[in-house]
Amino acid sequence: MEEEELSFSHTIPLDLIILDLLRKKDGSLKDNELFEMLKTMIKDISFSKLNKILMKLELRGKINVSSLRKERLITLRSKEA
Repeated sequence: MEEEELSFSHTIPLDLIILDLLRKKDGSLKDNELFEMLKTMIKDISFSKLNKILMKLELRGKINVSSLRKERLITLRSKEA
């Protein structure tokens, strides 16, 4: 089952995986929690790659990234009507 998840995750763009994880976690996660979740699915992910994708999602208006003391909080933006 683990192998199926890995091959499945490589066929889906990382930004969609991140948005799906955020939805499943009530719309918000700390960056280190998100990174650990992604590491279990995608072995070769780096924190810098995650940061690039988060920036892309924020620029596209899909998420907000807020600074906390030593980490960041990532939240889904609410859908507008």
